[in-house]
Amino acid sequence: METLVINGTLTTPEINFNAETGELLIKGISRPEDVLSFYKPVFDWINEYVKNPCESTTLNFRLKYHNSASAKIVCRIINLFDPLYKSGKKIVVKWYYAKTDEDILEAGEDYKSLTEVPFELAEI
Repeated sequence: METLVINGTLTTPEINFNAETGELLIKGISRPEDVLSFYKPVFDWINEYVKNPCESTTLNFRLKYHNSASAKIVCRIINLFDPLYKSGKKIVVKWYYAKTDEDILEAGEDYKSLTEVPFELAEI
């Protein structure tokens, strides 16, 4: 399975999903004009990855900003990994936030409360 790399822009995040290492990164700003079209390759990649995942998967979110449409997408992405966790695979979501960014911290706390997947909040 190939690594999924999408370069970030002023309105879309950088995506770097590595199937060989299990390190998955979404970083930057997420407010694409058409959120479903932008994230379609991400969902397609995840749906393939979960069929034959690494023993350990880390889903890293380093978002500076995401709009409400992207927030729904983030929740859907996290939920796609729930079956992996329930099947015994090691998975963790790492949500990074700047010390002064209460909005991103609160968003992470909200996502954490909505999933059974292990979830870490990490200050940067």
